[in-house]
Amino acid sequence: MITLHSYKVSDQGRRIDYHYTATGPAVRFLNPAETFFVRYDHDISSCPPSIALIPFIANFITLAWFGKFDLVVPEVDATFADSLVQLRAEFQRMYPQHALTGSLRPEKVTPLSWSGDKGVMLFSGGIDAFATLIRHRHESLELTTILGADIELSDSEQWRRCLKHIATDPLSADLPRSTLVSNLRTFYTDKVESDLVYGWWGMVQHGPALLGLQAPLTYILKASRVYIASSYTVPGGWGSTKESDEKLKWGPVSCIHDGDGLTRKAKVEIIVACAQERGRPIPLRVCYSEVKRDGNCGRCEKCYRSMLNIILTNADPRDYGFPMTEATYPHVLQVMTSLHSSYGLKIFWGEIAADARRALASGQFFVLTNRAQEAGYLQRIAAGEINRALERNHRPWRDHLARWKFILRVGFPRFYKAGRGLVRQLRRLK
Repeated sequence: MITLHSYKVSDQGRRIDYHYTATGPAVRFLNPAETFFVRYDHDISSCPPSIALIPFIANFITLAWFGKFDLVVPEVDATFADSLVQLRAEFQRMYPQHALTGSLRPEKVTPLSWSGDKGVMLFSGGIDAFATLIRHRHESLELTTILGADIELSDSEQWRRCLKHIATDPLSADLPRSTLVSNLRTFYTDKVESDLVYGWWGMVQHGPALLGLQAPLTYILKASRVYIASSYTVPGGWGSTKESDEKLKWGPVSCIHDGDGLTRKAKVEIIVACAQERGRPIPLRVCYSEVKRDGNCGRCEKCYRSMLNIILTNADPRDYGFPMTEATYPHVLQVMTSLHSSYGLKIFWGEIAADARRALASGQFFVLTNRAQEAGYLQRIAAGEINRALERNHRPWRDHLARWKFILRVGFPRFYKAGRGLVRQLRRLK
């Protein structure tokens, strides 16, 4: 059981620290060195407890469900409590192999409402986020970006680059913006992944966690909705889907999983059309691989995927923050045909192959220097060269092996260390 005893607001009303204890099976899942916290740009000290506790509950409730223990809190918003019943049923549908018997036990259930028509939008500066922003840019919005989610709390340089990027483009720079800081990925231990669900953050936590952090902000701004951009759903379960995200509600606030059903290229088309309409490019930030540089690396799978989406929309990737050169196509084929594959990659690149066939048929694709040569590369992609390699390189046993190595390292560190030492010795004898 996890029991929340109290919370403390500090830093001129901008930070909430939650004080809790764990007993029984729950103990092994929590990092004893950290107390869960969230820091806002706004003074949220006027939030009633039923709203102020939502960030904590949204991050801990999935642990309770999957870990089969109760989460005890002093108070909860009535609408939010009802929505969690629906959310748990959705996660149970996604994960039938788990018995989600844990539950929320509030000491008090409080109905609360307010009026207002502002929207809060989770915004990172990538393709999904920009497509959602463009679709709703005429609404009254506040953009929120979170340190501690995709960017680690200690990575101040990456965070600086992220904020600089968001502030650079007038489309996002002209809107009110907030930053949130939270240890939402470090308050728990590796036991969560070894004992519950491997890949916990992506597979379970991130949808409820990111949305729940917005609750105090929606109260202060008197907002009525929170937008989270859609992404692709991984077969077998995913932490942020239209069905799960839109179950969450509190007060008068609805959560909207935006852009569901749009392909990645369809989102790029929205972005390119907007850029052409306003006569200036939109710098995208899809890559977190950059070292000693601002912007996208232009050499990772996510960059290649995004560049092809833009090329096949007949736009120049360089206008959208990607360093395309004459070596890009050869590198794409070299990297993508040797990469360890996954279900998600096969979906992405299957769509790209289909888009390449359509672009070649119409003759509408961006040319960097040599049309015939670049069309030849696109023909190889359209013919399925990358797709066949991804199918060939998709070996689910590798994923299972990685999971079991992780479980051994976490659950049996001495045996794992001894085994690693033995493997190294055997390699030296060869």
